[in-house]
Amino acid sequence: MRIGGGLDNENHLRRGNTNDWKYIFLEQPSENNTTQPATRRLEITDQEHDAQRQAKFMHHPGPAERPLRLEQPRPATPYHQLPGHCDPEYPRIFHVFWAGPFTDKPYMALLSFLYTQNLGLHLDSPPSNICRPQFWIWINPGPAASVPNPKAYDDMMADIKSNPWAQPFMHSRFKDVIQFKLWNTTEQLDSIPEIKNEWRKYEEALFNSGGQIIKQEKKNETEEVVEGAEAPPPDADADAKDATDEKKAEGASPEDDMFQRLGTTSANTYDRLSVILSDMARFVLCHRFGGTYLDADTLLLRDWEELWGWHGAFAYRWSRLPKYNTAVLRMAKGSALGSFLFRTALRNGLDFHPMTVSKYMADAYLDGLLLRLPDALFDSAWLNAEAFQLERPAFPYLHTYVKLVIPLAQTD
Repeated sequence: MRIGGGLDNENHLRRGNTNDWKYIFLEQPSENNTTQPATRRLEITDQEHDAQRQAKFMHHPGPAERPLRLEQPRPATPYHQLPGHCDPEYPRIFHVFWAGPFTDKPYMALLSFLYTQNLGLHLDSPPSNICRPQFWIWINPGPAASVPNPKAYDDMMADIKSNPWAQPFMHSRFKDVIQFKLWNTTEQLDSIPEIKNEWRKYEEALFNSGGQIIKQEKKNETEEVVEGAEAPPPDADADAKDATDEKKAEGASPEDDMFQRLGTTSANTYDRLSVILSDMARFVLCHRFGGTYLDADTLLLRDWEELWGWHGAFAYRWSRLPKYNTAVLRMAKGSALGSFLFRTALRNGLDFHPMTVSKYMADAYLDGLLLRLPDALFDSAWLNAEAFQLERPAFPYLHTYVKLVIPLAQTD
């Protein structure tokens, strides 16, 4: 990896000719090169659409979804023609969604980013010849079902500055590579052109995972004030909390507690709502800003130079199954793939569970637009943990995946 990425500093780990280890692809100028579209756009005629409906190709009941009208493909800009070292159409951004207070989990993810990516932080001045990746932490400060208050951003930054896990990353050295951002579900969904005018019809289905919808009962937050009534005693809040704890001990509904939960502390208090919200957040962030989404428990082990240089979209394989795992998700900003997924998810209750996304892609024969990489590239122990391939390690012998990789890499 060090030789391939040009990071060996002449202290070769291997003796002899190392040219074969310089495997990172760089686009070279050539008069014979032809510029290809960076993304494959989707469009069918009204006649084709009606024919598909009549043939029962689309199974969703109700009014037919009209064909997407998309702009013409933007030509890809070769590396040597970029005005700078970064391609604005394909930003090098890692997105992570986090609910609740900052803990050791995102702390470890950030450390792995700083240690593995080519950031040049050891230099006195920012390097001018590299495109520095960025790490954006999107924090939902309250429970998944809550609405941020007007001071949410200021409160979030105050918490970060006082949090021992987050405070080190506020150092000025990291200001260009690490950013803390406030997640606001309403603002984010209103920024997606494909659904901004319709998503409110499905507000009760925002917590939808694989077709299982968790609904929150609307409670009357206003209380009648009786003139002349005495003010509550100073310890009224404490008494209310004790009453709530007692109610839980007596077997209160776990759904009631679910909507108030903030983060996950154990398997018994699994924050399912935040996980479901993150299923949607990853597609929102990639479609709106571009870049790559990572689950918060992801640790980077090597430089991503090779993956940044490829402009396609990808997730990875769900163990041995021909399904997507979106714990790692890469999509281009405003792509036709994103338009298709948001319009399809809207008609299916805003369901972005990875298994449901796999069905969207398979039913529309669009698997070629979202590459499904072998799971060994991101989770090398998965097959072994499920009692598959016990006779050999999943990495580095990737040639053992040849029967799996070839069908997935084929496109029209």
